[in-house]
Amino acid sequence: MKQILVQIALAIFSLLMSIFPAKGQDNNSLLWKIEGEQLEKPSYLFGTIHLLCSEDLNMSEKIKNALNESDQLILELDLDDPNVLGEVQRKMMFTDGTTASDYLDEEEYEMVSNFFSDSLRIPFERLKSVKPFFLASMTYSHFLGCQPTGFEMALMNLVKPQGKEVLGLETAEEQMGIITNLPMETRKTMLVETISEYEKSKKMIDDMIAHYVNENILELHKLSEEYMSDDYAELNNKLLVERNQNWIKDIENHATEKPTFFAVGAAHLGGDKGVIKLLKDKGYKVTPVK
Repeated sequence: MKQILVQIALAIFSLLMSIFPAKGQDNNSLLWKIEGEQLEKPSYLFGTIHLLCSEDLNMSEKIKNALNESDQLILELDLDDPNVLGEVQRKMMFTDGTTASDYLDEEEYEMVSNFFSDSLRIPFERLKSVKPFFLASMTYSHFLGCQPTGFEMALMNLVKPQGKEVLGLETAEEQMGIITNLPMETRKTMLVETISEYEKSKKMIDDMIAHYVNENILELHKLSEEYMSDDYAELNNKLLVERNQNWIKDIENHATEKPTFFAVGAAHLGGDKGVIKLLKDKGYKVTPVK
């Protein structure tokens, strides 16, 4: 059971943060340099995708160079802290006796249960107390068709031998709270639609990966407009807008203290309320690294 929970934990935010891509950026780059009069040296902002196949994970020279020029790595969560994963695991499970049968009707339960048993080869009985958002995240590996990996771990593996510190912009409790405070209907709908609209989900993820690998921010935006609806407006606000605003002060403080490599989901970079625009509004020069 622990191994299954670890797989879910690593999938956190993977599905949702991938289908809300960066919006409105004219420059196709996932790596951006942050400069300003307040900063002695530049810092860097990199847009990750939380899970993808290993052959699609390209640790380019520009990323390695930016890491070498930085004194620390800051992710959304401090994945170097062993307590973080434990906290994530605890928050993924219902502790009040709630199970999937309480929020899924009989037809939905059968569909979800069969998908996990037949496609993921995991008896659904073992997962019935996992919250619906994390069940939806677990389906990601099936749509990818591989055992997923992530940029976060790859980045950590590069900086840890150099003795550089790894930190997080938020705690596991804060990140988990965002999900647990969403309406149950929203979380359930995401799980059910991901499976019931299988072909749509598969195509969306395939297209998203292709655009991400090509650093094609504009096409990612078009993809989001095609697949997303007003039903997820609250989700977008909670997962992106509010978190972007909360991060800016910490990003400023860390970048002022020492050159830093910030790595967050690519969805957070663009748009009028994205991290790039918010930093520019603060007077920083933020430019794409080609």
